[in-house]
Amino acid sequence: MQYSPEIKERVLELHRLINLHSHNYHSLDAPEILDQEYDALFNELLDLESKYEELRYSYSPSQRVGAKPLEGFQKVEHLAPMLSLDNAFNNEDMLDFNKRILDRLLGEEHVSYSCEPKLDGIAVNLSYRKGNLEIATTRGDGKVGEDITHNIKTLNSIPLSFLDKEIGFPEFIEIRGEAFIAKEDFLSANKLAEKAGEKTFANPRNAAAGSLRQLDPSVAASRPLNFFAHGIGYIEIGDFQLPHTQSDLLKLYNLWGLPVNPITAVASNIEECQDFFQNISSQRNTLPYEIDGVVFKVNDLSKQRTLGQVSRAPRWAIARKFPAEVGTTVVKNISFQVGRVGSITPVAEFEPVNIGGVVVTHASIHNFDEIKRLDVREKDTVSIKRAGDVIPQIISVDNSKRDKNSKKIELPTRCPSCDGSLTKQEGEAILRCVAGLDCPAQKIESLIHFVSRNAFNIDGLGERIIALLVQKGLVSNSADLFRLKKEDLLNLEGFAEKSATNLINAIQHSRDTTFPRFIYSLGIREVGEATALNLALNFKDISNLMTASQEDLLDINDIGPVASKFIKEFLLDKKNINLLEDLINLGVKPKAVEVKNDNALSSKSVVITGSFNNIARSQLKEELIRLGARVTSSVSAKTDFLVAGDKPGSKLSKANDLGIQILEEEDVLSLLNS
Repeated sequence: MQYSPEIKERVLELHRLINLHSHNYHSLDAPEILDQEYDALFNELLDLESKYEELRYSYSPSQRVGAKPLEGFQKVEHLAPMLSLDNAFNNEDMLDFNKRILDRLLGEEHVSYSCEPKLDGIAVNLSYRKGNLEIATTRGDGKVGEDITHNIKTLNSIPLSFLDKEIGFPEFIEIRGEAFIAKEDFLSANKLAEKAGEKTFANPRNAAAGSLRQLDPSVAASRPLNFFAHGIGYIEIGDFQLPHTQSDLLKLYNLWGLPVNPITAVASNIEECQDFFQNISSQRNTLPYEIDGVVFKVNDLSKQRTLGQVSRAPRWAIARKFPAEVGTTVVKNISFQVGRVGSITPVAEFEPVNIGGVVVTHASIHNFDEIKRLDVREKDTVSIKRAGDVIPQIISVDNSKRDKNSKKIELPTRCPSCDGSLTKQEGEAILRCVAGLDCPAQKIESLIHFVSRNAFNIDGLGERIIALLVQKGLVSNSADLFRLKKEDLLNLEGFAEKSATNLINAIQHSRDTTFPRFIYSLGIREVGEATALNLALNFKDISNLMTASQEDLLDINDIGPVASKFIKEFLLDKKNINLLEDLINLGVKPKAVEVKNDNALSSKSVVITGSFNNIARSQLKEELIRLGARVTSSVSAKTDFLVAGDKPGSKLSKANDLGIQILEEEDVLSLLNS
C-alpha cells in the first residue's frame, strides 16, 4: 500500500518516542508518561506497520521480540578485534603498567585514567549503521563471534536506534560492552527454574552466557539480562566528531540511549587509580552485580591510539583483579576417586558455598600427604579458596569447631572401584591401583582421555555416555568404539535416530588422525602432548615406535629414564599390543608428521605461556615442533624464545629478567606462515 511522506515521518517519530520512553523506564528508572500512554504509542506503531509493511524496519521497537527461533548461530568477523586485557594483581603491577605507559609517551610526566568496575559478564559487540542497530555479536575468539542480534533485540535497555540524533553519530560504529544478570535477578530466575523442574545456573555469568546463546529469542526475552557499554571498536567516522576522552565517550553513549556503568571516575594519576580500586573493593559485596576487578584505561583517546596494542591486548588498558575469595563451609564426606593411570585421589564434598559467584561443592585434596598436612576430617569446618579464581582448594581447618568424635582419614587398602590391590612407589605421595583397564574406573577415564579434544576429538562422547557404554557392556576398550553401530545406541537412554547417527559419524570421521594425537590418546604415563609429538617426529609410524629400545627413547629430547620406562612397559604389554593392532585393523590411520629444519625456529628452545586468539596451544606446540623447535615447559637461560599469549603469568617476567626474546602471537604466526 502506498504511503505518504507524513506517514513515514510519523513512524520514525513513534520510533523516537517509544525508544525514549523505554530508555527512561528501563535504564533510568524515571518514566515520564503513564503505561497507558506508552501502550497507545506502541499500538499506533503496530497499526501503521500492519498497513504499510515497507515501514516495518529491522530497528523498529516492534521487532524486539517475536522472531522465529534460528536453526544455528552464524559466524561474524569483527571489523576490529575484541582484545583481552592484561591483568594486574597488586600495586607493583599497577606501577609497572604506569611506567610502561610513560616510557612510550615521551615527554609525559603523568597520565589520567578512566576507571570502571570490571563486570563478570559476557562481552558483546553492537554494530550501528547510520544510528540504527545492524548486528550484535559475541566476542568469540576475538576475531570471529556469533550473531546474537535476535537475542540482543529482546533487551529493552539497548536502543535499536540512537535516541538523541540531533547530536549526530558516525556512519558506522562498533560499540563494545558487557551483558550481565544482576545478583537478585539471578536468584529469582533460579528459584523459578527450580519450581519448574528445570536446570539452574551455577552463577550469574553462566546464566548470561546461556541466555545469549538461545536460538529462540522468546527464551532470551524471559531472562533478566542487562547491558553496560564501555568501549569502541571499528568506526567509519564520516562528518561526526568523536569525543577526545574515554570518559566523554561514555557520556556520549548515554545521550545515544546506551546504558553505561554509573560507577565510573577519572583518576589524574596512578595513585588515584589505587584509591579507586580500594573504594570499589569495599563496595564489592553491596553492588547489584558481580565484578572481579577494576578496569583502568588511558583516558585520552588519542594517546590510546599512540600506545596501540599487541596481538592479544591493548597497551593502554589493564584489569586490576581482586584477590581470590575465601569461603567457609563444612566437609560432608571424603571419598576416593580413581584416575586414568590408577592414582587414588581424595575428594572432599562440602555443604554448597558461593565463592566469587561460583557455587563450590567439591575439591580435590591432591594426595594423602596433603590430608596429613591439613589433618582435614569429615564434618570439619574449612576455609576454601578458588586457586587462580578457578580450582577450589582447602586452605585451612578450623580446629576450634571440630567434632570431638571426629576421626583421622585413613588410607584405603583396596581400590574403591575394583577392590584391587594398591601400591605406593618410594618417594611418591600417590597410591595407585595396579589393575589397569580391568579396573572399571580406569577403563572409563582412559576412554574419556582417548576421545578428548587433543586426542581423537570425538564430539558428543561425554563422560556420561562413555560410562553408559561401559556399563551396558558395549565398550571395554578404545577399539570397541569403532565397532559401535547405530542400533547399539538407539537402545540407550537419551538417544534418538539423529543423535545416534551423529555420534556414529563422529566416531568414523575420527579414524583419520595424526600420529602425535594417536600416541597421546593411548594415555601412557608421563606422555603428554609434547612428548607424543616428539615420539611421532622421531619414529614416524607405529611399527617403528613398537620396536624402539629404551636407549632409542632416551635419545629423544624431553624423554628421561622415568618416561622411557613407562613407554617401554606399555609397548611390551600383550594387551596393549593387541589393542594397537586392533585399532589399525579397524581403519585408524595415523598420519606422519614432517619436520622442517630450514627456518628461524629450527633447533631453538621455545617456551609457550598464556592463551591465544587464533590458534590453540596444542596446535601451536605441534607447529613449532614441526619446524624443528624444542618446546619445553620452563624458562631458563637456555631458552631462545618465549611465545607469550593472553595472561602470560610469571614466565613472562622471568624471560624479561633473563633477556630472552619475546614473541607475540602475531610474531609467531608470521614465522609459522613464512
